[in-house]
Amino acid sequence: QGNRDSQFEVFMGAAAETRHDLWLKRINTWIGILGGSFASVVGAYNFFPSAPGDIAAVVREQDGAPVPRAHVELLTSQNVLLGASQTDRQGRYVKKDLEPGSYVLKVSRVAFEPEVATVSVTSKKTTDVELVLISRSRAQASTRAQAASTSPAPRDAIRSALEETGASW
Repeated sequence: QGNRDSQFEVFMGAAAETRHDLWLKRINTWIGILGGSFASVVGAYNFFPSAPGDIAAVVREQDGAPVPRAHVELLTSQNVLLGASQTDRQGRYVKKDLEPGSYVLKVSRVAFEPEVATVSVTSKKTTDVELVLISRSRAQASTRAQAASTSPAPRDAIRSALEETGASW
């Protein structure tokens, strides 16, 4: 009988301890739920990614005519190439679903001087851009007129031409 009472006491002690543990678990669970809910709300507010925006560009000549099949490069503000494409028949270029921020558009076409524009994309909005390409024949004519008036040596003209293309002398 004495042995049986001691077993009963051990069992009751374990039951009392278990009841205490259950309360601690419940309290910890509620703290976790409330803390997690608060963290989720704050986290969603601060770190929820903003909605993307779009770029809609039109590439034209100086006289207003569209420039079809112009080569368009989209770069980040750190000059990382995101993609390259061509304008359509109406000189349009559209890029959708861009993260808000600053981008660089580089447009080029044979017989035209290249054009570069910085574009700021805003969340849930389309940023409209119009780029005007200058014909190389017009640009070269004005360069020739300047060259004729200053009469540089032929060697300087070659150096100037090389520097314009990015090469070094």
